[in-house]
Amino acid sequence: MVLNKHQLKDVISVLNMERFLPFVPNFSPWRKSPYSQPERARMAIEELGTTFIKVGQILSTRTDILPSDFTNELSKLQNSLTPIPSSEIEAVIKQELGHPVNELFKEFDPHPLGVASIGQAHAATLLNGAEVVVKVQKPGTILQVSEDLEILQQLADRAKLRASYSGEYDLSRIVQELAETLNDEMDYAREGRSAEHFADFFRDDPQVHIPKVYWEYSTDQVITLERIKGINLRDVPALEKAGIDRVDLAKRCVNLWLRMLFEDEVFHADPHPGNLFVEPNGNIGLVDFGMVGFIDDEVRNKLAGIAKSIVDRNVDLLVESLTDLGAVSRGNTGNDLRTDLKHLMGHYPPTMLRIRLSTNLTELFNVVRRNHVQLPDNTFLLLKTVAMTQSLGFGIDPNLDFFQLVMPHVEKINKEKYSFSAIIRRIPSALADMGLLGVGLPKRIFRIFRSVEQGELNIRTDVSGLERHLEHLERLVNRLVIGMIAAALILGLAILFLGIHLKTGI
Repeated sequence: MVLNKHQLKDVISVLNMERFLPFVPNFSPWRKSPYSQPERARMAIEELGTTFIKVGQILSTRTDILPSDFTNELSKLQNSLTPIPSSEIEAVIKQELGHPVNELFKEFDPHPLGVASIGQAHAATLLNGAEVVVKVQKPGTILQVSEDLEILQQLADRAKLRASYSGEYDLSRIVQELAETLNDEMDYAREGRSAEHFADFFRDDPQVHIPKVYWEYSTDQVITLERIKGINLRDVPALEKAGIDRVDLAKRCVNLWLRMLFEDEVFHADPHPGNLFVEPNGNIGLVDFGMVGFIDDEVRNKLAGIAKSIVDRNVDLLVESLTDLGAVSRGNTGNDLRTDLKHLMGHYPPTMLRIRLSTNLTELFNVVRRNHVQLPDNTFLLLKTVAMTQSLGFGIDPNLDFFQLVMPHVEKINKEKYSFSAIIRRIPSALADMGLLGVGLPKRIFRIFRSVEQGELNIRTDVSGLERHLEHLERLVNRLVIGMIAAALILGLAILFLGIHLKTGI
């Protein structure tokens, strides 16, 4: 009913739900709307409530799936939420912490500092005078999210019945990704542990402030953190009034995430301006650790390969890096993707291309989306975070060269990867692989020959993309065949003369 109300007939079609339309009141396919389709999608999501709002917020960052007009509209969901009454929040606190608010806190502000789809945050003062922020999960959220995710999974399964859509994106897999992200964000104890991890990671950097977690006032549905006061990055006039060097600030903010991505095993996966504050002493305060991602050396090396391929305008390396990530199937030659990337990289001079991609990766993601490249589970948050980090820095300093900050990390990784010590460390593993290969090789060769004898060996070749080289290839083959015939004649004559010589002794 909500989809029909906002005239999202395309979505109804994709979800294979047209048969319900006769039972939905006021359906009129000829009715005109003053709103665009992205606006109507955002309005429908708001009406559907908590889970769908969070899904919309996540999808607003999925430029690999949705075009920019949709992601721009869905990004408004970050600021359009209505707070729930303070009495309901206080009831959750009493249930979780075992005491009413007036016994736990010296002061508790009933007006929220911020409202999210899952919870909302309130300023408070502990009995010892410490200023804190109390983040409370909205009542009934866990049950509501569970039911909504089940509905989303059923809708994704329905969409599979549409052959025209099922091959483009694995909607069931996307829903599973969203479910994992939502379930992680609803675990406030996990968020507290993440905050402590980042506090330890940045302990040697005095210019980074991670809030302290007050575990005695925290549970799975309530988390109490040290309050960080400062200028929000969205408040540009306040930054200018305080005399903050925005060029330096942009570099410091971007480098926060680059350090996490290239040096740590965990990264903060929500780098939007509302999660950072500039304190009076110039330090950067980082908050909201509900969404985190994980990265290992293997994925980090592939990320470095993507960055280097963009800077070097190396399309083949970029496609190979995407293939290594699992975004492009090795069974797919990716010719269309390669052609589009070559057009993008060849459309601008080297300096202009770097500037454009340093300020906006949307064009690159549009190519990825147009070719139906599906980011694998372990890299979606990573590439999303990279794109948001770029946007964060560019929002502070419009002249920021993002790749100039990235490349020192990439060069360091490549240097370490091919260093003598790194090669020495890889030798035992390589020797073990060679030993296993040697032990198993005879058996594998035997299986191949047995398949050949039984006629079960299938050889598949991919010659797509070779049509334009066919004439050249034909000439090459003709020359090769003539050469082989000539060689065979010469060899045959040589053998003949040798036989005559041996027989006659002449």
